[in-house]
Amino acid sequence: PRVEPVVNNEGWFATGDIGQIDADGYLRVRGRRDHMMISGGENIHPEEIERLLLAIPDVEQAIVVAVPDEEFGERPVAFVGGPAGKQPEHLAAILSEHLPRFKIPDTFYPWPEEEQAETLKVSRSRFAAIARAQLGLERS
Repeated sequence: PRVEPVVNNEGWFATGDIGQIDADGYLRVRGRRDHMMISGGENIHPEEIERLLLAIPDVEQAIVVAVPDEEFGERPVAFVGGPAGKQPEHLAAILSEHLPRFKIPDTFYPWPEEEQAETLKVSRSRFAAIARAQLGLERS
């Protein structure tokens, strides 16, 4: 069997992460290539929105997923756990202080009780399916 190297010719791992080197030479990871959505021609990294949501008091869990949109291709929606998850207008207002309008989720859903994390990592695809079902969209 053919053995593939774990790094490319330049010594980099192919992780699928998207990042940039800041002015001080530090790598800043923006998100994963396979999580990125394109809305109206703009790239949206859900991890950026999730980090901001998780910094809001009374937000205990947050995940942002893409749902299909006829006009823009894809749009972000968020699932938020904790007391703040019941205040979508409040969440949108706080996010609007830090993000351009196209990155603000169209809908904020409360964290589904049946999705209490039994593992450290929640299933992004499962939450995307829940969002599509909530919106009455067929699986795409």
